[in-house]
Amino acid sequence: MQPDGKLPTDAQRRQLCEMMSHAFVELRMLGWAGKSEQAADLADAFHNLPTGMWAEDFSLQFFRDSFVGVYQRKYPEGRVRDYVAMVDEVIAMRE
Repeated sequence: MQPDGKLPTDAQRRQLCEMMSHAFVELRMLGWAGKSEQAADLADAFHNLPTGMWAEDFSLQFFRDSFVGVYQRKYPEGRVRDYVAMVDEVIAMRE
């Protein structure tokens, strides 16, 4: 459990779903390009989000730092989206 854990708002979950949609498209593109390791790493970054975002103790900061941040540090180039910036936008919606 993270100290900043909190159930995301409906608006935040809509944005997270949109982000997952972008990630699925990018996964497809990575598969077509033969980049299976990167595709697996992107899937790993997002695989807990569909259930996690419904948890009372979900931490957007932890998701950003421990999942999408790790992915982006490993692949600083060759990405379609800046998922860290997208999560930052979702976090800002709370304020």
